[in-house]
Amino acid sequence: MGDLFPAWEQRAFWTAIAFTGLSLLVSATLAAALHRGDTPLWLTLSLLSVPPVLVYAGLTRRIRRRRSLISQPFPSEWEVVLQRDVIFYRVLDAAERERFRRLLQVFIGEKRITGIKVELDTTTLVLAAASAIIPIFGFPDWEWHQISEILIYPARFDEGFSFGSARDHATLGMVGTGTMNRLMILSKPDLLAGFRNPGDKRNVGLHEFAHLVDKSDGTIDGVPSIGLNRRNVGPWIELVRRKMEEIETGKSDINPYALTSEAEFFAVATEYFFERPGVMQQKHPKLFAALERVFNQDLGSRMRAIRQEIKRGRPTFGRNSPCPCGSGIKFKKCCRR
Repeated sequence: MGDLFPAWEQRAFWTAIAFTGLSLLVSATLAAALHRGDTPLWLTLSLLSVPPVLVYAGLTRRIRRRRSLISQPFPSEWEVVLQRDVIFYRVLDAAERERFRRLLQVFIGEKRITGIKVELDTTTLVLAAASAIIPIFGFPDWEWHQISEILIYPARFDEGFSFGSARDHATLGMVGTGTMNRLMILSKPDLLAGFRNPGDKRNVGLHEFAHLVDKSDGTIDGVPSIGLNRRNVGPWIELVRRKMEEIETGKSDINPYALTSEAEFFAVATEYFFERPGVMQQKHPKLFAALERVFNQDLGSRMRAIRQEIKRGRPTFGRNSPCPCGSGIKFKKCCRR
């Protein structure tokens, strides 16, 4: 696991060592005081050794759990979903696909994804997690501290979180605040549509996780701390202002919802960037270049492959097709079983 999460594992390990050392010091002080009295030797030794062991075991538990998660075989049904519905995944090379799979396993293993009055099927589970992996794929050490659970709703919802087909049920997704901090809500039909219509520059999963990337500095304000140093913040704000002005005057193909706020502009632009990078580079070259820096991803090198995959459409896997997991075995004898 050290190759996949090197910085995280080192931080977790040395934090455990530091607190274990502190626990050992406290235990030694207490044991020395007790040893001067009538306390049995076995109890003194227990007080000296047991607390530090428990502290170390507790603080390294997550390391062991994460190692266990990525040591498991990647579920074949998850691979089918990625190959069928996630163009970003299909255009990665073999090593990048392996890293994507491991990140997906860790996210699903460490975060809760819960269906609310709707079935949480494999496709929904995998696409919700893929929404988290795509925007941070350029950051090997990224940790999703900003979220603990994704709630999947059966339809769009309103400000009171009730869902249905009424006109005021217009919200596709949201990132929770206040008492709902670290929660995300996604409409299942819109999550699926976002991946199954890759050319429309709309993907609610990417949109909501873009808000959490923006929140990495503590504030959702459309000025993400990653990829923008102090020197670049001013030009970014000016670029956003000009692009919002273009939308307002009808001179842009960016979704007008971006006019809601600078934060929504960033999320809408993120959808566009990952779904149609070639179009964005052609029509909005400065915005495209800025987002490549923000997300630390060279989508320019994948534009042709993404365009070809969009043109190819959503692949189908017949019984006798080669299995998408790459085993070389027919689908009916591999992942379809």
